[in-house]
Amino acid sequence: MASLVTLAASACNDDDKNLEAFNKAPLPPTPDIVPEPATVKPKAMWIDAHANFTKLATKAGIDAELKKIKDNGMNMIYLDVKPGNGYALYKSDILPPCNAIGTTTVTRDYDDYLGYFLEKCEELEIDVVASIVATGFGHQSADGQVKQGFVFDHMDQWYNKCQVRSVNGDANATVNICDAPEQPIVMLSPCHPEVRTLVCQIAEEIVRKYPKIKGLSLDYLRYCNNDNGWYGMGDNDLAAYAAYWGESIPEKTEIVTLTGGIGPKFSKWVEYRSAQVHDMLAEIRQTVKAVNPDCEIHLWASAQWSSRYSIGQNWASKNYKPSGGQYTSTYNKTGFADLLDVFVTGAYSEKVWISEDPSTEWTVENFVKSWDKYIMGECKCYGSIAAYALDETKNLDATYLCLKYTNGYMTFELSHVNNRSLWESTKKGIMRYEDPVAYLEYADETLY
Repeated sequence: MASLVTLAASACNDDDKNLEAFNKAPLPPTPDIVPEPATVKPKAMWIDAHANFTKLATKAGIDAELKKIKDNGMNMIYLDVKPGNGYALYKSDILPPCNAIGTTTVTRDYDDYLGYFLEKCEELEIDVVASIVATGFGHQSADGQVKQGFVFDHMDQWYNKCQVRSVNGDANATVNICDAPEQPIVMLSPCHPEVRTLVCQIAEEIVRKYPKIKGLSLDYLRYCNNDNGWYGMGDNDLAAYAAYWGESIPEKTEIVTLTGGIGPKFSKWVEYRSAQVHDMLAEIRQTVKAVNPDCEIHLWASAQWSSRYSIGQNWASKNYKPSGGQYTSTYNKTGFADLLDVFVTGAYSEKVWISEDPSTEWTVENFVKSWDKYIMGECKCYGSIAAYALDETKNLDATYLCLKYTNGYMTFELSHVNNRSLWESTKKGIMRYEDPVAYLEYADETLY
């Protein structure tokens, strides 16, 4: 194959050849054949605590993974430092150390998980965003045999502050999430001042003790999924709803009917829950910025904004005013894009291009092109993809699209990239955006 110098020199004569090479992508032909000015954007790997628990128990394990991250064109990590069990993967004076997840325990050859990552990432010029499962403080197995974590250690203090859901088929009945083992992460309710204080204390501790982190990422800052009922139906939430609206405490059936339909107060309850998440985020932001104004606030959420009302997570601008029976006329005031420095939009679809299925919004291309319809310039946006759902070709294309249409890129997550052998396609997706000419020279045509 011609050298880069030869390729560049003959570019004017080889336009047809270059076009043919780019058009080998099956869905659809890539339209961008003219190199863009090089732009260095954040290119991040999410590192989940649970999935990589044993692999990262040694310095050698961390060193090896960070080398792969660096060698394949990435310059940032999202590091899970408070997983869903509510234990700490950093030096905490508030939370117990996380030396076990479920039945798996580790003995590490270093003292400080986050500290060692920061040390090695500084050497490699990789930025670190520390991530916390904001409302998650317990882990339970589906069979009910494992109940582990901060909440289960202090049930007398935190049980009645956990999220509570209605029961499908009987809207008057409720279940505490601690007693719902189908939910692996036990989540506290954002309505409680004690919960907000605890999370703010954890955020403050991390930012104060680790001034070299680039940002703090907030995961699970929301109500739980409504797979078996609607969360936010406990007595404390209903009392907080009444205080929010200046009304009497509603009957549960005024929110969700006995047959599972939308009750007359459903839209007001939707706004109430989104307001709790908004206000909790505002308190966290104020706390973090008081310690380190330069520390960025990041938040990941599903890219499908239209479904977020169901979990109280309005990541739009306050200037975005939706229509629909699930929204009040004042729902827009719960939008929290202005409270973020970076929104990480979860384009977690196995379909990459719109042309694969024009009938659905569930494509990576659609999500990375449509986010600012909602955010309206209030913060930066990084496109993120689900490595577990993609093969090499789709991963390459999705990586490229995130970089092309958003301010940065994140892939979820390290174990999936390893298990599915997606390192090479990740590198090529980055190169395809940053240096298309070099990409043409480097790309392994067998991918197509």
